[in-house]
Amino acid sequence: MGPPQTNDQLVIRPVGLQQVAISTIVPLLVAIFAFPGTLIIGERYGSDTMPVALIGLLVALVASAVWLNRLLYRRASTVFPSLVAVATVLLVWVWQRQAFIALVPYKPLTYGYFLLPEGARAQFWVLVCPFWVGVVCLALCFIAGLVTGWLIGARRSLLCIIPWWITAFLVFALPSLDLWAQGNAAIFI
Repeated sequence: MGPPQTNDQLVIRPVGLQQVAISTIVPLLVAIFAFPGTLIIGERYGSDTMPVALIGLLVALVASAVWLNRLLYRRASTVFPSLVAVATVLLVWVWQRQAFIALVPYKPLTYGYFLLPEGARAQFWVLVCPFWVGVVCLALCFIAGLVTGWLIGARRSLLCIIPWWITAFLVFALPSLDLWAQGNAAIFI
């Protein structure tokens, strides 16, 4: 047994282009099927199952972030911004849900509620403020992820994480999109 190896002494094995391509495409597939998938699950099994579908999307995001990190960087510091982003998404969703329960007096959201004077306060605390706080936090996590990758010497491989971040923004926006569509009467049935 020799002395323990440091990160500088570890032999990095080359990663196949096919593995990197697949791990980059998986978040795009999650993004493509996220919206229709949650709508189908909500219509088929009821709106109470939609949070389960959204949590499933977050689990898929965490798995793909860890997979990408393992293939491209092999460092804990580079996956940290992605994990913080997923935690931020979850916290903003909890914030939206709690604000909805506290501020929307009707159990089912009526179409056009946020456009009424009594719904203006709820619109701000349920939709506007959490959405923009989440967007800013996700943007800061994205920048931190790019900077961290750049500092460890990754240049072209940073392009591989951009689909993951696009997917993270889209998955984050799904509940806000649903609430906006109902509360502003943007959906006509």
